[in-house]
Amino acid sequence: MIDRFMQIALDARNIDRPNGTGVASYARALADAAERGGAQVAWLREDASPQAMASRHTASAKAVRFASALLGRSSVAVRTGARNDMLSDDIFRIAHVHFKIFGKLLPVRTDNPPDVMHWTCPLPVRMEGCKNIVTIHDLIPVLRPDLCDVSPHHMRRMLRSVMSNAGEIIVISDSVRQDILTTFPIGPERIHTLHQGVGISTELRKAAEKAGDVCPAGSFIYVGSIEKRKNVGRLIEAHGRSQTTRMLVLIGPDGYQAQEEMSAIGRHPHPDRVMRLPWIERPQLIRAISTARALAFPSLAEGFGLPIVESMLVGTPVLTTQGGATGEIAGDAAWFVNPESVDSIAYGLERLSADDALCERLTSAGYARAVVFDPAHYERRVADLYAQIMSNG
Repeated sequence: MIDRFMQIALDARNIDRPNGTGVASYARALADAAERGGAQVAWLREDASPQAMASRHTASAKAVRFASALLGRSSVAVRTGARNDMLSDDIFRIAHVHFKIFGKLLPVRTDNPPDVMHWTCPLPVRMEGCKNIVTIHDLIPVLRPDLCDVSPHHMRRMLRSVMSNAGEIIVISDSVRQDILTTFPIGPERIHTLHQGVGISTELRKAAEKAGDVCPAGSFIYVGSIEKRKNVGRLIEAHGRSQTTRMLVLIGPDGYQAQEEMSAIGRHPHPDRVMRLPWIERPQLIRAISTARALAFPSLAEGFGLPIVESMLVGTPVLTTQGGATGEIAGDAAWFVNPESVDSIAYGLERLSADDALCERLTSAGYARAVVFDPAHYERRVADLYAQIMSNG
């Protein structure tokens, strides 16, 4: 149990963004686990109103941001609201500009700092007067720069600074831990694997049951952004090659090179069998996964694989990539494919489309595997981690 007077601060960089991200889900799960464990949780926030977010893209806002970063001074995080959240407007963009100019993390100070500042993803910021720790979700921009639009040089440089400043480093899979140890000169004792807790509440399950169907039952479902890293183009091509009559439903917003990935529909022999839903409500998403034939998730690179666990929780079979984080998260409860082989993905779709016994076996194995990510277990591990951090002095 965490000391009930212990205060953990988290950055709201991702949870305040529209439509959410995998990091946002992680941040919310972390906050819930810390609060259930007894800690007081505060957030470092920006003004997330639509007007404020829109204004940050103006030329004048960019000029002010550059001037603020150029001063190189500490930003002041002012406590506000009943939760003792901290507000420092545009801090995250200013921090990135500051890092580009000086190559250093932007120091942030507050009159009453928390016990621990837990950055939920690498950001070029540090909180003065407390312990700083950081979660690193993956090294994709460094190891696979061809799959994203982030500068590998910039990311490597920032990660070095972030890890040098952080007392402890949290990763969400052993795969990412090994990547860090192989890529950076850092002691293994400072890196802790903490698989994300994943659960679907009773309330959400009930809401999902009442939600209307947004796609045909028995479809293959893909959940995630439409981008090169996610291998959506090969998935579409494999679906066409498999000759299954089941629909392929792609659920998620546009990402890096989305148009190029979606162009594969033009090569599909039955393009009407591919359905795109850029965004749906959470209950509708859980219902869509629950009524699917299988999750199709042949990603080229991941740090975790949240849709894999969510599919297992509702009894939906999983097709995913062998090895790496997806193989680690799925355990022995998935049909594994070579993500760079359209034939391998197509064969997996064919098997799952026609073989009821295989699907039943994967469903049973999935239920058993999902227990590893039980939120109660995650809560205990989070409490142990924070207790260890505080005891280290």
